[in-house]
Amino acid sequence: MIRAASIGLGWWGKTLANSIVNSDKIKVTMATTKTLNNIEDYCKEIGAEIAKDYDAVINNPDIDAVILATPHSQHLQQIVQAVNNGKHVFVEKPITLTPGDAEIAYKEAKKNNRVLAVGFNRRFHPNFIKIQEMINSNELGKVIHIEGTINAPGLWMYDPNGWRSKASETPAGGMTGMGIHVIDQMIATAGSVDNLYAQTAKIIRNGELDEVTSVLFKFNNGITGYLGTSIATAMYYCFRVFAENGCVEINERDLSVLKYTPREGEIVSTKVENINTVRDELECFANTINGNATYPVTSEDGIHGIEVFDAVIRSAKDKNIVFIK
Repeated sequence: MIRAASIGLGWWGKTLANSIVNSDKIKVTMATTKTLNNIEDYCKEIGAEIAKDYDAVINNPDIDAVILATPHSQHLQQIVQAVNNGKHVFVEKPITLTPGDAEIAYKEAKKNNRVLAVGFNRRFHPNFIKIQEMINSNELGKVIHIEGTINAPGLWMYDPNGWRSKASETPAGGMTGMGIHVIDQMIATAGSVDNLYAQTAKIIRNGELDEVTSVLFKFNNGITGYLGTSIATAMYYCFRVFAENGCVEINERDLSVLKYTPREGEIVSTKVENINTVRDELECFANTINGNATYPVTSEDGIHGIEVFDAVIRSAKDKNIVFIK
């Protein structure tokens, strides 16, 4: 059993902790946050000890790993502190806000022989895994284009005074909290990105965050892509892969529906329910620590994802195509 400490028990930190309450592989046994009295009742519910601060967590020999659900700008320092004190790290996306910081984070983890896992839970959904199998088996033939849309009403959900509502913590609006998931799925599906063009917009103008971000991609292997994300509309998700033999797509908020439209023949739709990808990613993190699995998001994928994320921000700001090294 991996004994983990949760750092930052906001709504998503609690989602992570709740997902593994009954796990036999990893459990939150300690927690800390900025205002400790905000988590007293919750920690009693899950049986977690409250630590006075982060230093108390990483210096505690009874803690094997930390789960970071903290402001993005704090991730690098917290990762470096943790791995240099012998702790494995699970960090919510984005791992950092710049490629250089991501490289440092993975380098420090490797130097200390610690597992550093970034939270891209959609990698673990059976429907996404099925798409990868269809590609790898050549059932789809050559992939030619990928599309993703991911939206949520964050404009009305985020605390106006909270860190998520600051443009410095949430650049390019929905790209930081949501779009980066689709970037990771695209990298897993099509490989590295060569260049992109991004644009953002503010229509409602409620707060300082960009409300809509859209991106056109060209991958190194010639595949093209499109990604749209918004924090100013209803929750919506779709991921599509267009290939020479047909189109396969994931629909619904919970990714439950997989539809395959072949170039010839009948459309086939299947549905899977009661999937907990948050639990699955944390248990894979635990299995990787114990040497029983390999976390699917490699350091190369994690760093390249931040290179693409950074390029989106720069492209939208400068209004030009950005080529990625």
